[in-house]
Formats: sequence, C-alpha cells, structure tokens
Amino acid sequence: MTSLERPLPLPVVVLILSAISVGGFAFGLKNALLKTDHETASTAPLAEVSGVPVREATPAVAEVAPPPPVEAPKPKPVEEVDDTPVVAAPVVETPPAAPPPVEKKPEAPPPAQTPPQRIEDLY
Repeated sequence: MTSLERPLPLPVVVLILSAISVGGFAFGLKNALLKTDHETASTAPLAEVSGVPVREATPAVAEVAPPPPVEAPKPKPVEEVDDTPVVAAPVVETPPAAPPPVEKKPEAPPPAQTPPQRIEDLY
C-alpha cells in the first residue's frame, strides 16, 4: 500500500503540527531575548554617547547681535494728472420687462399628523 491510500491519522498530524509550532515559538523567543555586546543599553551620559565630551556638552549662551536698522520706504514720485474732463457716455434707461404674472393655486394645508400612541407605532 502507498501513503495515499492510507494517510496518517488526524491526531498524529495535529500532534506533529503542534510540536513544530511550540518549538518554533520557543526558539524565536530565546533568540529575541539574547543580547549581544552592540545591542546592550549604554550607561554612559547622553553627551558621551553622542560623541561630545562631557565638559563641552554644557549649553553655551549665544551672543545675539542687534537687528539691523529698518530703512523707511522711499516715497514714490508723484505723477502729473491730466485735468481734461472725461465725457460720460449717455445713459438710456429703459424699464425692465415685467415677467408675466404667475397664477398661484391655493394649497391645501398638509394633513395634521397624530402622535403615535405606542412606541411600536413608530416602527
């Protein structure tokens, strides 16, 4: 007989897959908890970690130069304006065309809604 005609029983397959899963989890957890020399946390002050010696790591007071004086904007030269009067175009006023009156039909008031007596009536 071949293995296709007679497969492994289901409990054996479940047991094998469970063992593989637990083993993989255990090895992964073990490797995640291992620390090498370059991964260990440093106990040195932060200034030394960054490469700056500690005595140069103190903050220095920066000297602030006064801002440059602001120059006042120069006035623009005045241009000469022609005093010739402008001739206005004649204005022709015509009354607007009145739209034809629209007949309105008297609307019936909307029917009054009675409030529901029970909560089930809302649905």
